[in-house]
Amino acid sequence: MIAKPMAAETPVTIDYLEGFPNFLSVCTSWAFGQWGCQSNGSYEQTRGEFEAATKNSMPLTLIAIENALPVGMVTLAGRDFDGKSHLSPWLKSLFVHPFHRKKGIATLLIERLEHEASRLGYKSLFLITEDARVLYEKSGWQAIDCVQTPYGAAALMEK
Repeated sequence: MIAKPMAAETPVTIDYLEGFPNFLSVCTSWAFGQWGCQSNGSYEQTRGEFEAATKNSMPLTLIAIENALPVGMVTLAGRDFDGKSHLSPWLKSLFVHPFHRKKGIATLLIERLEHEASRLGYKSLFLITEDARVLYEKSGWQAIDCVQTPYGAAALMEK
């Protein structure tokens, strides 16, 4: 059997959604499909959150881009979980397209979002996850509580 040479992978870049308005619909579809449609949200409300994203205040959405296409996203937001409204800011809407998972893109997005939060003067971040606790623990996050979401039991985490 003759081995074919592997194509060199294009590097993933992380940038602000604000600079790529053509990716608004993709990010909205990912977020609404993953979370919004299961929690009585609306596509329009979800799109409005992404349209409001800037690079100098919250909400702030980052996108991972590979070969000029969006492959993932994450948002820094003032609120995410009604049961803990006194906590802020939040890492939310971390999503990597299934075709691009297991490449370290989620970790790149988490690290960059942590940097952006620090740049904006925040010393702590919070998140809720039902199924990605191990991913966040690898990045230094710690579970501080267990909560119920529309999707089931979840860890409240802080960094």
